[in-house]
Amino acid sequence: MLAAVGTSTAFLISYVDYHLKVGSIRFPGQGMARTGYLTMLGTHTILAAAIVPLVIVTLVRALKGRFADHMRIARWTLPLWAYVSVTEC
Repeated sequence: MLAAVGTSTAFLISYVDYHLKVGSIRFPGQGMARTGYLTMLGTHTILAAAIVPLVIVTLVRALKGRFADHMRIARWTLPLWAYVSVTEC
């Protein structure tokens, strides 16, 4: 899990750096493809912002050995983190 956090942190830094340099890119599709893409992008963006504090709290609780508290939040953190990872556009 520490490797996953490290890899995700490196990705987040490179993603932010890229978009600071390039800016945003408009989706070229139309119709249902555009609607589906923007729906997925919207849920991805909201959950990507929410996942950062969730991962930090989950990791800190595990490192402190507070496993009951860790498991309670990890039940939410893991599936949300997986969704954010899979829907990265």
